[in-house]
Amino acid sequence: MEGDSQTPRAAVIVSKVLEDDDLLVEILLHVGFPTTLVRAALVCKRWLGHASEPAFLRRFRKLHPPRLLGFYNDDRYCDSAPPTFVRMLPQPAELSAIVRRTNFSAYRRLSPGMLDCRNGSVFTTLYTDKSALGVHRPLCHGGGLTIVPSLPRPLLPLGSSCTFRQVLSKQGDGLSYYYLYVESSNQEYRMHVYMMQDGSWRRHHLLDIGQLLRPRSKPKAVLVGNKIYMAAGPTNIVVLDLKTLSFSTVQLPQGVEHGSRGTTMLSRAGDASGVYLIHVKEFQLRIWLRKEDNWLLVDSICLHEMCANLRKSDSTIKNGHNVLLMDQVVDYGDFVFLQMGGCVLHLDVRCRTLRKVYEYRSTHLGDIHPFTMIWPPAFPTVKYESCKLGTSFSCVTAFTIILPHHCFYHRSAAFLNYPAPLSAKLKLGPTQVYNMLIFQNVGF
Repeated sequence: MEGDSQTPRAAVIVSKVLEDDDLLVEILLHVGFPTTLVRAALVCKRWLGHASEPAFLRRFRKLHPPRLLGFYNDDRYCDSAPPTFVRMLPQPAELSAIVRRTNFSAYRRLSPGMLDCRNGSVFTTLYTDKSALGVHRPLCHGGGLTIVPSLPRPLLPLGSSCTFRQVLSKQGDGLSYYYLYVESSNQEYRMHVYMMQDGSWRRHHLLDIGQLLRPRSKPKAVLVGNKIYMAAGPTNIVVLDLKTLSFSTVQLPQGVEHGSRGTTMLSRAGDASGVYLIHVKEFQLRIWLRKEDNWLLVDSICLHEMCANLRKSDSTIKNGHNVLLMDQVVDYGDFVFLQMGGCVLHLDVRCRTLRKVYEYRSTHLGDIHPFTMIWPPAFPTVKYESCKLGTSFSCVTAFTIILPHHCFYHRSAAFLNYPAPLSAKLKLGPTQVYNMLIFQNVGF
């Protein structure tokens, strides 16, 4: 009896909390994962409104940056095996089903190779009877592999050759892809800029680079907003503004050089406000932010003691005289991948921790492509089918919650007051609905 009397009292307390918009927002801020946030938005239109509000999403992202699920290791120079996905452990049980969909085993016969990996989309090369490209979205339920045309090959004049090419991605209303192709002839350079539009490559611009330094293939170029940043020469970055179609040159911070492979890396600012430069020399790692035509040193980390402790705890890590940056393109966040002694190391910048996450099978270190949760989350839309009852009120005969990626959840809702929340039809409280709405094997 005592338990029965406590249940209604507890329900009243929970209802008072959830009816307070300010408290509800604070609760939603701490659900942890974007997938959980989307499920919470399914409770009713009020919850959906709070969860999808832009200011709320900015606060949520600051508390919960897109989680690193793992990385793809593309070692195609050693064998024709598809890229290997390496999980970051431990992972919460809620994300286990999502992570299981990241492998390329189903496409082994196509010999896929990585070109770009961003925001849940993997851009790959495919080889069958002819070369093609594919976009793989493992986090989307039923996303599969979308085939797109192969990269364009400009007709080059006699004596010209390709000296630089790279696929770049841009986050906006969707994910846009650009392809840079630089041709060289007698110390003169021209850049072809293509953009994927309506399922085909269209030439966006053809530009003379002129007397600017030729872009380097390493470290990889990055696209931030409407500007492409490319390493050039030993101490420069060439910037192409896609809006003004103009080039400019940026000098690296004093004492910094691109040097050999693995000493510098360009990284996108998460808010597209600038570009980060990460530089490592021996066991010292420094991070600069380029903003308003100036370099700002934002962090400096000594790796010597971290590496020494790591070698003591793991005898498989060979002694190295320095650490190098892995060849990677990511939005700057809380992590950086390094290499030392044939191993891939994960550096947590915020927590100042270093750990081994992968050991190479050969002396060749392939490219790695970090893979994170999708951001922003794709929220459902609610479609109501109503009928008129007189002139003063209408009823909802049915409503459909349309989930992202063409998944549908439908309930009949005869004679429910408009708008009809899911909890009303199921005769459950919002808390119970939230706990029950676990859509397994659906990625958001």
